[in-house]
Amino acid sequence: MKHIKKKYLFQQKLTERHNEQLKQVGELIKGSDKSLLKKAKTKDLYFTTDTGFLIRAFPFNYNGKNAVIPIPDLSLVYFDSAYNLNVLRKEKEIELFTKVIINDDKLSEDATNEIYRYYGFASSCIISLFTSLESFVNHIVPDNKLYKKELSHKSEIYNKDQIQKGLSFDEKTKNVLPFFFDNKNFFRHSTLTNQHITNLKNLRNEIVHPKSESSFQSQEKLINELLKFNYDKTLEAVVKFMNFYIPDYISECDCGIDY
Repeated sequence: MKHIKKKYLFQQKLTERHNEQLKQVGELIKGSDKSLLKKAKTKDLYFTTDTGFLIRAFPFNYNGKNAVIPIPDLSLVYFDSAYNLNVLRKEKEIELFTKVIINDDKLSEDATNEIYRYYGFASSCIISLFTSLESFVNHIVPDNKLYKKELSHKSEIYNKDQIQKGLSFDEKTKNVLPFFFDNKNFFRHSTLTNQHITNLKNLRNEIVHPKSESSFQSQEKLINELLKFNYDKTLEAVVKFMNFYIPDYISECDCGIDY
């Protein structure tokens, strides 16, 4: 797949209707407004882009000068990061195996640099990709609705904040999202696509909670899994999951540049 279209967290074509709506919750301002920092303390600020989009942003004092920081869609930021890290990982995989394919009885010292780089890009790719999933799931949980969990002897009620902080990824994807999305369940049936997501979750957990013992078996297993992991198919599986709940949420960029 190609790299994705970047989007802001809030992004709409500016119309007069939006101008009226903004007066209720925030203010549309210009970067030349000297009171940006003061206004940001009491209201949401919106800016327009040079392509006519209305976006949420916030002012930031950068070395005494006002800057405007647009708020990106972080789920897409993490996914885009994973995509680019995977490109670099593929390059480092080639460089690694040029140094570790056995040609004589000694291993080049350069192999140390290559395995460090490969492991860094590969593990960061996995972490970013799973974080994009977690961010997306939390984002699409409705703000003002309650999730009711039925147990054998009681019922439990969760608001959005409690769902985000207190429930596992598996419960959110297999129970919470179907509860809010008319019983739509990406994991209803066991498929190769959702198995890629399960594998991603498990490998990410191994990376962020590393184990160790005197035999080094855990480290060997983890590196082996990073070398064998199906990165491309897992990226595609994450796209299918997100687009299952929000059609065309992730789409390939049409700029014609492949990077």
